[in-house]
Amino acid sequence: MPRVIDIHIHIGGPGDSGSGCRMSNQFIFSPAFATMLIALKASPLDLRDEKIKEIILDAITTSEKIDYAVVLALDGVYKSGKYSESESHLVTPNEYIIDIARTNKRVLFGASVHPYRKKKEMLNEMKHCIDNGAVLFKWIPSSQQIDPEDERCMPFYETLAKEDIPLLCHTGGELAVPTSDFTANKFNDPRRLKKALAIGVKVIAAHCATPYLGGILPADKDYFKELMEMLRVAEKKKWNLYADISAFCTPTRIAYLKELNEEISKGSLNPHRFLYGSDFPIPIMDITIFKNLLSLNELLGHIKGQGNPLDNNYTILKEFGIHDSIFTNAWDILKLSTT
Repeated sequence: MPRVIDIHIHIGGPGDSGSGCRMSNQFIFSPAFATMLIALKASPLDLRDEKIKEIILDAITTSEKIDYAVVLALDGVYKSGKYSESESHLVTPNEYIIDIARTNKRVLFGASVHPYRKKKEMLNEMKHCIDNGAVLFKWIPSSQQIDPEDERCMPFYETLAKEDIPLLCHTGGELAVPTSDFTANKFNDPRRLKKALAIGVKVIAAHCATPYLGGILPADKDYFKELMEMLRVAEKKKWNLYADISAFCTPTRIAYLKELNEEISKGSLNPHRFLYGSDFPIPIMDITIFKNLLSLNELLGHIKGQGNPLDNNYTILKEFGIHDSIFTNAWDILKLSTT
């Protein structure tokens, strides 16, 4: 029986436990990080590897709606085969997630390997991740300064296609994890993933290529319509293209959510090409209050800052009419039914 999978949960830390995690000062002092602390119900004093891990795992293990969660690694920035620490604003090593998944049955390993590592090193790291149960690989192109059209990505893509493991790639505006190269924001355009699609890679476009703040900032690009057209073309070209609805519980994405529901209802979009995710600890807001006119008591009863955040995210999107299959599609796409 297909299970509910949240394919998009982040974790990190300052590296105080020797975990290899890294958070730059630019990341820690960003407005986005401040909102994440609020979502975690944490204070700056809680900025420790073990405390952050405890909060994230508590949300997963106490969830009554989510069966499994993909917890994501994030590789650092690589230039000419060498790691660039100064440009790596958030790093969560694969080994850190492997250890977490090994001791937590509801955690699935989301790996991350930068394609600009030296080729042998990159392929060895990918093999290590696959051997240790990676169910997907994660990129944030702008933050990691990865151009999905770069030829250096081809060995990476070929491995994914051969192993039938998806690439979960950030698309659309990116305001959470900084980049040291502002021009890299153009790498979040989903159309740059066509090389991967052409050779059979399963690609999951995170956030449906939407902006987070309505596209009001230069880094907050909107590629939603371009991605929706790609998803329609995928039916004809037999592309293995999917999209996740992570971080959709925010008022600025309500219009996209409504359009998605409408297009699926009309049969213009295939619901089986969409996957469920939360993007926790990105804040989860109760967007249902914008859908219905509520009394003050009802409004207070809908405050989702209480209770399990993953259950809140699930319930909110369920109330908003998301197609039922979206919550369980990952079960087959990640091949969990065969494991």
